[in-house]
Amino acid sequence: MARFTHTFRVRAPLSIVWQMHEDPSALKELTPPPVQVTILHLDEPLRQGSELSFRLGVGPIGAVWHAVYDEFTPYNQELQECGFVDRAISSPFHLWTHRHTFRGLGDNTSTITDDARFELLGGKVGSLLTWLVGYPAIAFLFLFRRAKTYRMLARLTSASH
Repeated sequence: MARFTHTFRVRAPLSIVWQMHEDPSALKELTPPPVQVTILHLDEPLRQGSELSFRLGVGPIGAVWHAVYDEFTPYNQELQECGFVDRAISSPFHLWTHRHTFRGLGDNTSTITDDARFELLGGKVGSLLTWLVGYPAIAFLFLFRRAKTYRMLARLTSASH
């Protein structure tokens, strides 16, 4: 199984970071083009055990992703850490677990950590494909998300003032 971990610092308070990430529709903006995301089902309010189904597609070609929130620690003004874990029940991946951790550092600064564990296919061939194809694609996805997150949080923080 491959693992991609990425932490970066943002100029936004933890409350705004949480606000952005707890909204599953943010997934649409955080997905690089030309891939389109369509939310099919969402258990609300989000909590541990909630399920989310969405379609990833390019034109008529696509796949449905069904995930469950295995862990869910919502923003709390008293705590300086929150986050959630989504795990694919069915998806284009053989295995997928993604831990999102958000930490407030004070002075309107926070960190965002993405820790994804994944496998495209099972077995030795699957492992080879995961490292040759999957890992570079996931690295690109999260670097795109970092850049997009900066822009989304800049919008949210300016709207909150």
